[in-house]
Amino acid sequence: MKDFINNFKIPLILGGCALIAIVITLIVVTGGGGSSYGLYISSASGSVSVTNADTVTSTSSGDMLKNGDIVTLGANSSCVLTYKGKKNSDKNYIVLGSDSQIVVSGDFNGKDNGELFLRSGSVIGNFADDDRYSINIRTADSMITTNKSVSKISYSTNEFMSYTDLYTFMGDNSIQLYDSAGNTVNNAELQIEKKWGRIVSEEGPSFEALNLDFDLESLSASDLKNLITIAAIIGEEFPYTPEELKAAYNKKAEDEDSEDLPPVEEQQPTETVTDSSDVIQVADPIVTTTSPIETTLPGHTTAAPVVVTTAAPVATTAAPVTTPAPVETSANDGGVTHTVTIIIDGEETIQEIAHGGNAVKPEDPVIDGLTFLGWDGSFDNITEDRIITALFNEFASNDSNMHSVTVVIGNRSNTIQVEHGKSANLPSTMNVEGYVFKGWDKDFTNITEDTVITAILEAAGTHTVTFVVEGETYTIQAEHGGSVIPPYIPTADRNGNRFIGWDKSLDNIVLDTTITAVFAEGDYHVVTFIIDGQFHTVRTADGATAEPPYWPISDSNGNRFLGWDKSLDNITSDITITAIYG
Repeated sequence: MKDFINNFKIPLILGGCALIAIVITLIVVTGGGGSSYGLYISSASGSVSVTNADTVTSTSSGDMLKNGDIVTLGANSSCVLTYKGKKNSDKNYIVLGSDSQIVVSGDFNGKDNGELFLRSGSVIGNFADDDRYSINIRTADSMITTNKSVSKISYSTNEFMSYTDLYTFMGDNSIQLYDSAGNTVNNAELQIEKKWGRIVSEEGPSFEALNLDFDLESLSASDLKNLITIAAIIGEEFPYTPEELKAAYNKKAEDEDSEDLPPVEEQQPTETVTDSSDVIQVADPIVTTTSPIETTLPGHTTAAPVVVTTAAPVATTAAPVTTPAPVETSANDGGVTHTVTIIIDGEETIQEIAHGGNAVKPEDPVIDGLTFLGWDGSFDNITEDRIITALFNEFASNDSNMHSVTVVIGNRSNTIQVEHGKSANLPSTMNVEGYVFKGWDKDFTNITEDTVITAILEAAGTHTVTFVVEGETYTIQAEHGGSVIPPYIPTADRNGNRFIGWDKSLDNIVLDTTITAVFAEGDYHVVTFIIDGQFHTVRTADGATAEPPYWPISDSNGNRFLGWDKSLDNITSDITITAIYG
């Protein structure tokens, strides 16, 4: 045996090497191992193009994106991306919104988290399942993690500043701020589910809002439609009920009056379309005004051109691939029925409805002394036991002791109930973008009948800003909503106390105001007051009581001011204090 091995040693070695070479070749040819890992276009509809350097390519299901690719969407377009990696969930994906552009600014290799740079528009990420590797969204001023969350991120700019808005629907998002040089600005902040936040950038990024409540109606119909699909995929763990989402969507669709937004009913989870044979409608080639250049993103350098979309989408005869759509259910599913309980002023009526059928809606109820407002649920597409309750207002419609006061502010109106002879709870001052509030057109201190009270608004022009430095005054004019530059900045007062800043913000001037120089006589702290969504900054000496810029009466919706969420006394650090309404 030993002689046999010695005689055939070289052939055995060569044969083994050849076998190894064949295996390696098969791996390369077949793409074995993790070669299928990457960022893929799962589906697309409308005007969608992918650009890298000076190349423009059409999109199709199954295309894998690479570092430096720029994905551009036109109006009424959508594109769904998935990151395929080891132990990544098939249910997780990201939806690019209409009129958006993203840059693939990292390698999606199945070994790391990937990063997309959002140049404009918005994305909605469904990453409720725990992925091995996730997609982080980067804007010019921040990086937002998405793993184990459902969130919307949008980025926009105007002539003066940029905005990154973050809506967290489920889970938590970590937010890291970056300056224009790519340096970190803060320790990563956390935004929790069902909250909204905004990052503004002018001289540097900062949080204008974080972990504030928001209404579903502040989202677009397209956003809500995507959330309905996501909620169907996630199931009961999603923090919004299907009824909440459908009601918000249908109202938004009605408000937007769009033929493309039909009413949404019950939806079942569907799989993302990935058939590579689907024909995608794409935009005409994107015209690049420069040759390929090194485009520097914060923290990255990626070969990518500045892209200007100049062409309209071309027509296609094939149906576009779309994001998961509602499943129509109208017939009885295997004889299954459900119980619909209808409650009107405590009286119950029960209907047995076939699965997917519609319940019979009663006539609008008439209850003596009450005004019917509507129903708290849908009578259509019954797929589970359901309780639907008639809603009435809390005031008797024939109660002569109460009066309806309709408050009109610009193009918004709100009706409140006021007791006979009492005052309507209206604010004495308010900020309305683009206008100066001059008061109310009627006296609201003695309400004796139903009435309409309208805010007097004058188109904003300029405002007088008076700077006070040690008793000396300097007056300048500022554009509405603009910033001011002090005519004189002291270094110290006559007693040698150093200058530490101004008692009010120099930005977003929306009314005549006086700004006073503050000099150190000990430690001072910045106190930020949030009043009806508006931010006001004052400086308070260490241990002193913070003085609000004003004490509100009610918010813009007529809710009465109840107090502050923190104590105004003994201020020992920078702090944010928010007005509470109820």
